[in-house]
Amino acid sequence: TLLAELLTGGIDVYVQPTPEQAQNVLDSEELDLRRFVGRSYMYVGWNARLPKLSDARVRTAMGMGVDRQSLVDGTLGGYGRIANSGVPPFHFAFDADLESPVSYDPAGARALLEEAGWVDRDGDGIRENAAGEPLEIVLKYNPHNLRQAIAEVMQAQLSEVGVAITPQSVEFTTLIDQIASTRRDFEGVVMGWNAEFRLDDTDLFRSDRIDQPYAFSGTQNSTIDRLIDALSTTVDEDASRALWIEYQRAIMEEQPYTYFYFRDRLVGVNRRLQGVEMDVRGEWTTVRD
Repeated sequence: TLLAELLTGGIDVYVQPTPEQAQNVLDSEELDLRRFVGRSYMYVGWNARLPKLSDARVRTAMGMGVDRQSLVDGTLGGYGRIANSGVPPFHFAFDADLESPVSYDPAGARALLEEAGWVDRDGDGIRENAAGEPLEIVLKYNPHNLRQAIAEVMQAQLSEVGVAITPQSVEFTTLIDQIASTRRDFEGVVMGWNAEFRLDDTDLFRSDRIDQPYAFSGTQNSTIDRLIDALSTTVDEDASRALWIEYQRAIMEEQPYTYFYFRDRLVGVNRRLQGVEMDVRGEWTTVRD
């Protein structure tokens, strides 16, 4: 209905048309499609408290075994940007040139799992550790088309490297209780998160917060602790930028999450509407003008 109203002039602004609708906006001579990077990103959080996920090599292999660009293209119509950490593209110290250790590389994922001791010992296509325990992971998500798509793509693609992923849909409030309570009743979880303009990952990754609600991953890393502390007290921009780049590298090496993408914000706007400026701050930045 909103798309029809925009196309016929009934409304002047349609916030967040779907990727499938974007082409309708582009095809109209009366409309503009505004596109800017959003603050939300999608990721899979791994419960590193569990023995099967405690090794960073295993978590890294999970990312290497999934074609994240295909998800951006297939589920977002290309209207998104691959994320390698929670540092967003609009952040002053974001570095798009940092080489990610989880670029799509199924062969590399297989080699890394072998190195970590996970081998298909019985020929059933699923890797086992030395004790014979299979690398089977339940991946939880709340009912949501994009999160379901991530879980199902991971199930299909990680099976090719010997990991058995079982997607499991869980009602949202129940899921939050499972991942945020001290029980940490999950192995992997597909989640979304909003990056703040003042970025501070203390509650997510600092080791002394491991029992706090947002420390889903439970990873403990002294380098990340040191950098989080330094970032909170460094005011010189050049020094801060260097620390942020070091922090991004440390997060990539630790892989507490498999980061998927930052989703672009799309807005359909009638060209008769003047003075429209939209950016990461939101759609209504100049609405009073």
